[in-house]
Amino acid sequence: MDDRDADPADTWPLPPVWMWGCEKCIELYKAMKHACEVTNAAREEYGPAFDCDPFDTVLTSQIRLAEHLATQHTEEVPDKDPACAKCISPEMVHLPERFVLEHRARHLFAPPSIVDLL
Repeated sequence: MDDRDADPADTWPLPPVWMWGCEKCIELYKAMKHACEVTNAAREEYGPAFDCDPFDTVLTSQIRLAEHLATQHTEEVPDKDPACAKCISPEMVHLPERFVLEHRARHLFAPPSIVDLL
């Protein structure tokens, strides 16, 4: 199996150009990608029975980046994606706007297969 066989829903998107103009976006994006790399390497070495991310750094690094985007780059956060079950879910109407923006911000940097997990 190689990259050509990978499911597109699991592919990490390249963030938009404007994110590279913000030092905080760069810092948070690099921290998120590093957390993923370290956790994946540990998982390969120790297997699935071992908790390779005991402090949930992969998840929290994604949350920090989404939070930054939602609060500091609100205008650049994409509109809801009609193909995303979470974006069009009725429950989103009842969430605080910040959480809705954080979810939609994840579409900028996370694979579609995990965007709707938060």
